[in-house]
Amino acid sequence: MKTLYTKTASCTSFRTGIVCIIHFLLFISSCKKQDDWLNVKSTNSLITPSTLEDYQALLDNTDLMNSNYAILGSIGTDNLYIPEENFGSINEYEVSCYLWSPDLYSTEPKVYDWDAPYKVVESANIVLDGISTLKNKDESSAAYKNVKGSALFFRSFAFYNLSQIFCKPYISSSASIDPGIPLRLSSDVNIESTRPPVKQLYDQLITDLKTAIELLPVKSINLYRPSKNSANALLAKVYLSMGDYSNAGLYATNCLNTTSSLIDFNTIDSTNDRPFPNYSSQVGQINPELIIWMEALDYPSIGAREGNGYIDTSFFASYDINDLRRVILYEPYNGNYHIFKGSYVGYGNFSGIATNEVYLIHAESNARAGNYQAALDDLNSLLVNRYRAGTYTPLTFTSPDSVLLKVLQERRKELPFTAQLRWEDLRRLNQDSRFAVTLKRIINSVNYELPPNDDRYVLPIPSYEISLSHIQQNPR
Repeated sequence: MKTLYTKTASCTSFRTGIVCIIHFLLFISSCKKQDDWLNVKSTNSLITPSTLEDYQALLDNTDLMNSNYAILGSIGTDNLYIPEENFGSINEYEVSCYLWSPDLYSTEPKVYDWDAPYKVVESANIVLDGISTLKNKDESSAAYKNVKGSALFFRSFAFYNLSQIFCKPYISSSASIDPGIPLRLSSDVNIESTRPPVKQLYDQLITDLKTAIELLPVKSINLYRPSKNSANALLAKVYLSMGDYSNAGLYATNCLNTTSSLIDFNTIDSTNDRPFPNYSSQVGQINPELIIWMEALDYPSIGAREGNGYIDTSFFASYDINDLRRVILYEPYNGNYHIFKGSYVGYGNFSGIATNEVYLIHAESNARAGNYQAALDDLNSLLVNRYRAGTYTPLTFTSPDSVLLKVLQERRKELPFTAQLRWEDLRRLNQDSRFAVTLKRIINSVNYELPPNDDRYVLPIPSYEISLSHIQQNPR
């Protein structure tokens, strides 16, 4: 298992003093006793952030704020095939995730898919609490608005990321009673953790993201920083996961009104092992589809070009022969198999948001609203850039159900390993009998199944968190 930070997180990697500050703050935030907190704080009071620039620098620590988001859900999807002979090359709890085992973390002392996003939450809360007490602050200044809006965005992104595996999906009939995730809204470690309902979580996401949209610039100075565009896109994702397609379409439209570029895959070298080179703010934007750069944790089973997890053969066969995604997102491996290579963050796992996803949110919202031609227009805009030049035939209307089905099929093919989107879609679409699926695996002649809406679509909370905070465990 990789360590918590994907890149070098030493104090020499980024504005030495500021990175040391955040590491110190995160250390004291992990103290379990108030006395420990007070003892550490009293001897280190001279290095706490004190200016708006300090707090902006904390948010600019990409090793922490833009990296290591949860992705375990992807291992449990039907996009992935891991042959039994590869089990020895991956972590034991990856195998457990792949087989939907009730006892998920029996051999793993730390669950980074839980810990890492909550470090983002902690950092965002430190910033939000800190800037609220700054003397002589100008809340109307662009700099102040950017810091506050960015902190709200990062916290919302982390909460959303966690909610897609550690609590039930949003179900309108039960969202007010289903336990959500711990909703830490303060940097005060003495406040007890609880699990407020899923509805409260989503209400908080909507409130915070609407505030962030008002505060943030339309576009940020680099793709590591949040922007109005990224906040609109994330809010569209939130509404889509709630089944509020009208608002999902509204915020997708707001995003696409200012950020709508798509890559023509005919311009991509399909022989490159990294067809979409990783973004660097030093050399400018390479991938015009990127709205915000985020990277998930790496696992041997799903890391780009890792070679331990293959693309499900029936899923790969669903791509048309002239669909360039066959050769740009994947490469042949070990005979008849294919592995994924099409990450938008180079060799890492892309967990951010790009315009291709927003087009598909817009298309689904149109299809759900009965705007079938508009949905097809969205799909045609995307797919003409994905097919070999001169081979794409624009989609035309045949029936309402066929339009929605086509949108969902293309969503799966376009975003196979973006964040945990397939897992998220399985969770939300299983609530509709038209799209519900039972996942199946056969390993060593043993059948494994994950029926729709099974308890195992919610991962257990780490045992050490249960022991510390005494919050309710998820049933398996």
